Amino acid sequence: MKSSFTRSHLRRFLAYYKPYRRLFAVDLLLIVISSAAFLLFPLVSGYLTGEVLSSFDEGTQRRLLLCGAILLALILVRTACNVCYGFLGHCMGAKMERDMRRELFAHYERQSFAFHSRRSAGSLMTVLSNDLTSMTELFHHGPEDLLAFLIKFPGAFFILLSINVPLTLLVFLLLPPLTWAALRADKAFEKAALENRADLTEMNGQVEDVLSGIRTVKAFGCEDRELERFTRRNNRYTDSKCRFYRLESLFYDTAQSYPQFLTMIVVFFGALFLGNGTLDVPVLVTFLLYVGSLSEPITLLLNFMRLYEEGKAGFLRFSEMMDVQPEITQSSSPVTLPDGPKSVEFDDVSFRYDEAAEDVLRHVSFTVPAGQTAAFVGASGIGKTTVCSLIARFYDATDGSVRIGGTDVRELSFESLRRTVGIVQQEVCLFNGTIRDNIRYGSPDASDEEVERAAACADLHDFILSLPQGYDTLVGTKGVRLSGGQRQRVSIARLFLRSPDILLLDEATSALDYESEAAVQRSLERLMEGRTAILVAHRLSTVQHADRIYVLSEGGIVESGSHEELLRQNGAYAALCRLNQL
Repeated sequence: MKSSFTRSHLRRFLAYYKPYRRLFAVDLLLIVISSAAFLLFPLVSGYLTGEVLSSFDEGTQRRLLLCGAILLALILVRTACNVCYGFLGHCMGAKMERDMRRELFAHYERQSFAFHSRRSAGSLMTVLSNDLTSMTELFHHGPEDLLAFLIKFPGAFFILLSINVPLTLLVFLLLPPLTWAALRADKAFEKAALENRADLTEMNGQVEDVLSGIRTVKAFGCEDRELERFTRRNNRYTDSKCRFYRLESLFYDTAQSYPQFLTMIVVFFGALFLGNGTLDVPVLVTFLLYVGSLSEPITLLLNFMRLYEEGKAGFLRFSEMMDVQPEITQSSSPVTLPDGPKSVEFDDVSFRYDEAAEDVLRHVSFTVPAGQTAAFVGASGIGKTTVCSLIARFYDATDGSVRIGGTDVRELSFESLRRTVGIVQQEVCLFNGTIRDNIRYGSPDASDEEVERAAACADLHDFILSLPQGYDTLVGTKGVRLSGGQRQRVSIARLFLRSPDILLLDEATSALDYESEAAVQRSLERLMEGRTAILVAHRLSTVQHADRIYVLSEGGIVESGSHEELLRQNGAYAALCRLNQL
């Protein structure tokens, strides 16, 4: 990952302030007022010691009370401003984080299957959570700390110059070593922050893998091995974090003592100036108050540097993710298909998953007339599922075209394509909610009666009513509280509710026992009535009634015909049947 923060990054960063520019302006105004009060306090204190307390006369008590009132007012004003800009700034930062999180989540959703297959869910979650949190701190505290420093530090410098030039120059001649150390530390902080983010991403990726596959982990008794792997990654993450903290402590804690060192220098040389009569006590007291107050702007600068490095590392990762353009995009003039059965056509289609890989499909051509059923059979990994993926436009064909109803799928609007094509896969995705919500997924406006009617069509209604909570039964994460057949029928009920014109049935019954398969098969047959259907299956019972069966091999389609025609040809299909691969 590139670590340089460019102008384009800065423009993107500042753009997130735009919706909150009024709030941001108020926030900065409060900081200006607070900083002004900060600078005035030592001046009033110096006047009090130098002018009021040096000689007592009739007006001394009045001037003393006035100075006390001014000091109290400065304290109250500064406190009120600090409270207000602290609250407003945090709220602004939280809202900006919300905006960025929504933008990034939507960006994830727009990405293709290829994008998600190349990245672990853990790495995507790290950017969505940890990186955005570090950016929020920079969004909020970064400008505040930087502005406060730019007001307080130069302001103190010019006031000190007006008090005593030689002492001021002596104090600020000691700044170059701090500046040099800050620049050196900045590069070290950047490297440590990026290493820590990478280690966190790797650790989160393993956690996501183990938790999503916890049944497999337990089934093979691999808990200890996974714990050992996690411990190694956890230790590596902790080590990189400790390296960052070591640098932080070494630089920040050393820099925190810098104002005390300045105070010592001022006391020493101030005493010399007092001795030769070039400085009086009230002026020295005022000077010491300002030198002592330099610790706050220095602390602000150090805090800004820390937030900048942590936030920059997160923002660069966020920008890197946002710069990935979706591989599957909607046409600038998208076409909407009319309702009704539609044909599916492959015209000389070839496909590979990436440029370096071999073709999965080579020059495949076929047509499935509207309302008919086509089945695809062949060895595992030969490209049957890829056919379904190209129809649904999870991927785009490398060469050739895929058409639905005579229109290239790349010309269709996403909304029309998703409404037209429905998919039942071997691995059913149910969400951690109720059965009702899972059936309604994809048709959120469906009534309860429509949901129940869809469940009845999928042979699921009676089973649901037998449950204590009925349709409000929670299915658990990924539907773990339901059997494989029940989960499959929930997915079929979804399609009954959505009523697509084209069905893609990708190994929909291959993982079920024969009893469950029979129930699901009945549901599928009802669902397929009057619709164009594409079947991918390994079981003869699933494909033998298809209008046309296509046999895929590494060379593309090697046979096609009805079940009876292919058996009479005694070719590849008949061989699959004899070998019980169908």
